[in-house]
Amino acid sequence: MKTILLSLSLIFSLSLFAQKYTNSIGLRFSNVGFTQLNAKHFLNANNALEVSLGGSSNYVWIQGNYEWHHELTSDFDYYVGIGPGMGLVSGNPIMNNSANDKFMVGANGVIGTEYKLPDYPFTFAFETGPYLQLIPNLRLGWNFGLAARYVLP
Repeated sequence: MKTILLSLSLIFSLSLFAQKYTNSIGLRFSNVGFTQLNAKHFLNANNALEVSLGGSSNYVWIQGNYEWHHELTSDFDYYVGIGPGMGLVSGNPIMNNSANDKFMVGANGVIGTEYKLPDYPFTFAFETGPYLQLIPNLRLGWNFGLAARYVLP
């Protein structure tokens, strides 16, 4: 029994040290939504929540993703994730220049890579993946983004 408890304690403590940071905030540049405020919070060494909020003069959009991170090297991770998105659009060219305000709901999938600068509190990410618009009409598209975030102490 002592061996099992010691082994579990060792595994748990090693997983705490594998995490590169806990919270970061910055900007995400995307082909859908253009520039967005972006934040990431690690729940543990391999699971993170990421939220993006963006818009322009005719829409506002919020996207959340649950991500599973895996280490490639000591400074690079790759991740996959999925999450919901919603927004309000008015006369958006994406929606064929509709003149009416419309509420949009969709889902997003991502696969990406993230680089944490070893000696500085910054992280950079590139991600891509499909999105599915469900409301007001069914539409499938492809999204990609670049993120630059400051790692919070």
